[in-house]
Amino acid sequence: MLWLSLAIVVAILVTVVLPIGVVIWLNKKYAIPLNVVMYGVMAYFLAQVVVTLLFTGFNILMENGTLAMSGSTLTLVQVILSVVLGAIAGVLIRWAGMKFMKENLDTPEAAFAIGVSYGAAESILLVGLPLISTFFTMVTNLNIDLATTSLDPAMVAQLEQLWLVSPLVPLLGSIERLSAFIMHLSVTFLVLQVFLRGNPWFLALAMADELLINGVVVSLSEAGLSNGWLAFISVVFGAANFYLLYVLKAFDLKPWKAFKPAPTTVEPPDSIED
Repeated sequence: MLWLSLAIVVAILVTVVLPIGVVIWLNKKYAIPLNVVMYGVMAYFLAQVVVTLLFTGFNILMENGTLAMSGSTLTLVQVILSVVLGAIAGVLIRWAGMKFMKENLDTPEAAFAIGVSYGAAESILLVGLPLISTFFTMVTNLNIDLATTSLDPAMVAQLEQLWLVSPLVPLLGSIERLSAFIMHLSVTFLVLQVFLRGNPWFLALAMADELLINGVVVSLSEAGLSNGWLAFISVVFGAANFYLLYVLKAFDLKPWKAFKPAPTTVEPPDSIED
């Protein structure tokens, strides 16, 4: 129990504390405003809303008989849709924010903040908070008295099974989350290249990056590949994206410069009447 508890604490530090710490570091060291950081969080939530709406439309088509699929095929299609729609929506929303928001978001400093906060939102909501909730339930029900407990027997059995999980499971899962965190940062910097280099094909590269990594990890996970191999593949992808960030000079950050609108020029009148 002790080793499993320590492993879960480490996983919580990686999935919750580390992303928040990077956000605070950006704000303190480079004076990046918190509202710019929040744009990444907003982009993540907006992407989830778009994906949810599209999934709702897909389920309606299934329910009214417009689309007919077997159970296994339906599961496969849902997994593919989740990966594809998440990548497309996430990239396009970040691009639209950099292009249309009335702040200088098409800079490395803004891209770093948006990428970090986007990945942080996903890490905390997808893994961190559920892990904290599960661990709290495990600890508070550590010594259950079967004679007096009000918990359902199935819940008691589930808690007992959770304490039998190998400590490697949360540790390997945190490695995958760290890789995903780096991926969202590199994807955001690929989106940034659309503005820095004037080449819209970088949007396709950004989508391809996320599709490749999430597609491989999710498909191999669904195929039953061991957690150890999944963690190893995540490390390889994480290292590749870290090198991509180095190539794109993502770490050459400068103190934040506030957006200043161009001064308006007032033309003098042609004549002055007395």
